[in-house]
Amino acid sequence: MSFLKIKVALAFVVLAGCMSVSTPEELARFEQAGPYTPQVDMDAVFSAKRTPGPYRVGPGDILEFDMPEVYKALLPGNTTRPIEIKPHICRVTTTGMITLPMIGEIEADQKTLGELESVAVKAYYPKYLVHRPSIVAMVKEYSTVKVTVTGAVKQPGIYDLTREEMSLVGALMKAGGILSMRAGGVRGSIPEGASTVIIHKPGKKGEGETIVLPVRGLNIVFVDAALEGGETIEVLRLNTEVFTVLGLVRNPGTYEYPPGNRYSLLHAIGFGGGLDIDSAPSYIQVFRQDAGGEIVSATFDLSGDGFQNAASVAIKQGDIVAVVDTARTQFSRIINNAIKRGVYVGYQLNNN
Repeated sequence: MSFLKIKVALAFVVLAGCMSVSTPEELARFEQAGPYTPQVDMDAVFSAKRTPGPYRVGPGDILEFDMPEVYKALLPGNTTRPIEIKPHICRVTTTGMITLPMIGEIEADQKTLGELESVAVKAYYPKYLVHRPSIVAMVKEYSTVKVTVTGAVKQPGIYDLTREEMSLVGALMKAGGILSMRAGGVRGSIPEGASTVIIHKPGKKGEGETIVLPVRGLNIVFVDAALEGGETIEVLRLNTEVFTVLGLVRNPGTYEYPPGNRYSLLHAIGFGGGLDIDSAPSYIQVFRQDAGGEIVSATFDLSGDGFQNAASVAIKQGDIVAVVDTARTQFSRIINNAIKRGVYVGYQLNNN
């Protein structure tokens, strides 16, 4: 919404000097637009879906192999002093390899712990051991990546995710989850939530990928998308159920637009406290976004029968109604203020 307000402010600067009522073609496009919701690419949604399953190790993970039979076989045969047998500790390299005693490097990237155990057993038995050894692998320390979570979550910020947490749901859980309620003053709590989650994936020279995911029931993401690290997760607040009134009205602001209600342009002006009579505005512009996110507008004339025709125009959720300040309205305010001051001074002189 803030981006749209910036556009409105720019439009005021450009159009304040010369206004014209929208053509029938412009009105037709305006009527078809809004309320705007980001378009969801379902192919991207399902291709991003995280595949559930056991944890698979990757570069940076520190692994621990408990294999006492292997270490006993490695001990000198004439050793009489008791030796403490400790687990073997190794880190997965950037190329996805680990090093095991006597064996050397083996590939570990994207293998489950069970698969690594099987690979290690086959490496030692029967080549080095007479009996099949018992080898237990576990992750001693997970590698982490950073992701940024912004928008309608309880605790926006930058978070470290382990490999098993590297999914959209994992990142949202770190951020406290999607907002569900907000304070509503005397009316109590008001349901809140998100309409869409946008995942901005990093890429070279700004050529990253963007995935738009819908939200079910205000706070449940459609799919648990896999993350790689470095993503920015933008949770778009469910804020289309409002409309904004700006410009030459007595009480400009943003007002709730509950589902099921139907407001006209006359209603919107009423929410804004009515027109600024001293300025005698002649034009109203209504801004909204079309299906592609582009801002479209319609301009209505308030003079003569224009106001009656404009009053019935339907306002949609997310619209911005701007009662435009032009050179003529600025002049009207100057004249009205001067008249008021003159009347006040004359009144004071007559009573002294």
